[in-house]
Amino acid sequence: LKKLLDHLAASRKNLEEHEIQAAYDYANFKAQSELENVTLRADHERKSAYLAKLEIDLEVARENEDRTLVIRDDSQINLDSAVQDLEIKREFYAQESARVAEDLAVMEEVINIFQSRVANIQDVLSNRIDQYQDGQALGGISSQAADLEKQWGGRLGDVVKA
Repeated sequence: LKKLLDHLAASRKNLEEHEIQAAYDYANFKAQSELENVTLRADHERKSAYLAKLEIDLEVARENEDRTLVIRDDSQINLDSAVQDLEIKREFYAQESARVAEDLAVMEEVINIFQSRVANIQDVLSNRIDQYQDGQALGGISSQAADLEKQWGGRLGDVVKA
């Protein structure tokens, strides 16, 4: 019985020591858990704030992207319009250049014809003056002038004045 009582007393003392150690370990665990909870809450708040900032940044980025796409589309429309306008102007310029070239060719031909006719008239007049000086009549000049007037469509007087 004495052994049993000694054994029970030793077990009780051992139990008390272990219980005290367990309570100390639990208190230590609880304190560390609370400290970790504080750290985790601070980390969670920091990450939540960062997430909120990222969500705002994402919204701003989407708005910027939308505006950029609108600007790009408007720019593309303006570019296409400008290219089309320039193409129309290029075609118009080519047509006008061809027309002016044709007009210049016609003008060159008219100038050449005019110069040859003026030279012809000068020769005729020189011959008539020579004939007049030689004592011949000038009667044929008026008929030749009428013929030239008909050829020039009634504009011989304008041409001679010019």
